[in-house]
Amino acid sequence: MRLTVLPNTDTPAYRQIYEQITGQILSGKLAAGESLPPIRWVAKELGVSVITVRGAWEALEADGLIETRVGSGCFVAALTEAERKERLDRALSPALNELIARAKALGCSEQELIDRLHTLY
Repeated sequence: MRLTVLPNTDTPAYRQIYEQITGQILSGKLAAGESLPPIRWVAKELGVSVITVRGAWEALEADGLIETRVGSGCFVAALTEAERKERLDRALSPALNELIARAKALGCSEQELIDRLHTLY
């Protein structure tokens, strides 16, 4: 698992960590049952406080993406394909809505936007 924290951004460090791990779980790079490294180790590697990493872990657990097993550590939670897709939709919706609104404001048709996405993706 590779994580980075950018210091000069408006996004808090715990949120950057949360979003990167969420992306790795939803993309399948982190599989169900896979263990996460210890909080202290991640904090040291990223040069952030333990409290920052703990905040990310707590948010991940609250969202049902990881599970804590007392004495064993934290592990990626098992998600059904339907849950994974629903979470992915929820994560992408704000950005897609913003993109659609921006395209409309620029006079871009739906097909032009789709074609542009195909070109970029």
